[in-house]
Amino acid sequence: MTVKIESKCVLCVRKVIQEKYCEYHYEAVRSLRGHYEVWKSRYGEISWYDYLTRLQKIKHTGKWVKEVIEIELENIKKNDKKMR
Repeated sequence: MTVKIESKCVLCVRKVIQEKYCEYHYEAVRSLRGHYEVWKSRYGEISWYDYLTRLQKIKHTGKWVKEVIEIELENIKKNDKKMR
């Protein structure tokens, strides 16, 4: 008998649907990526890190988006340490 273990979202207990996120957190990721392009076209060059930190400070940024931002910022910091 084989037991299939479903992957759980890195931010909650829901089933992973894409990358490492559930449907709600993945939609937040997609939204972040899409809006990043809009920000770049409006504000000129802005780094992914600066974009995320600015959004994190805005009180109207949604809960799921803020949770994804935390993970993304952690990943940036980890990758930055590896590059040194």
